[in-house]
Amino acid sequence: MASFVVLLVLLSALMHASWNAFLHLSGDRVWLLGMFSIPYVLVSAVGVCVLPMPAPEAWPYIVASALLEFAYCFTLIRAYRSGDFGQIYPIARGLSPLLIFVGALVFAHEALHALAATGVMLVSLGIMSLAFRRGMRFSGESVPWALLTGLFIAVYSLVDGLGARVAGNPLSYIMWVYLLWNVPQFIVVCALRGGVAQMFVSKGNAARGMLAGVLALTAYCLVIEAFRYLPIAMVSALRELSSIFAVLIGWVFMKEQLTARRMLACALVSCGAVLIRL
Repeated sequence: MASFVVLLVLLSALMHASWNAFLHLSGDRVWLLGMFSIPYVLVSAVGVCVLPMPAPEAWPYIVASALLEFAYCFTLIRAYRSGDFGQIYPIARGLSPLLIFVGALVFAHEALHALAATGVMLVSLGIMSLAFRRGMRFSGESVPWALLTGLFIAVYSLVDGLGARVAGNPLSYIMWVYLLWNVPQFIVVCALRGGVAQMFVSKGNAARGMLAGVLALTAYCLVIEAFRYLPIAMVSALRELSSIFAVLIGWVFMKEQLTARRMLACALVSCGAVLIRL
């Protein structure tokens, strides 16, 4: 069972890197965020109708997660404004495994085996090193926003890991999070972009935005399910293998450089993942 769950998390990682690539390439990221919300709203509206209500203990987690996801999306947009995909994405994702490791130890009392803990450290170190430039310095005004994004990722992952366990039904839990997060988000984006009608002017772009939403919601549903079977820090670290996929996507589709340093960093992340699995 554990091996199957790990495969689901890796699939989630690929989907996550793919929708972030859509967001980075979009000419209007705020608009794409609104289109991105449509599949979330549709799926979650059905989900909350057919699934059992989460346990009362889960509602503080649901509300907190919705607020954190909303903030995360807008800090991510700001981070992508002037930074390379292959730099900003690893910064945002690389910070969170270490923070989650500490948070899970403090709040969920999850102490990982020494090998797994070492693996988490290697994953974070490898991912963060993907973002280094020549001379081992960060560049770009987007870096502080990427770091803030990583903080939001860590906090909402920890909240969701705990909330999914007390909700009774993890899928019901995440459907309510999706609804409470994406309805306000869609309303805000429509207000910023001239109303609902203007959102659908370009059908091709609209379809691409909604595809990004489908990838994103599917990816995180897989993670929420994985939280039931594996420690929060382990799932989160494996999920951050998406940074390797992000580097490859940046190289193939965005013509970003694939340097020896980045390949070494990818190898470091892979070694960390192996240790986590062992």
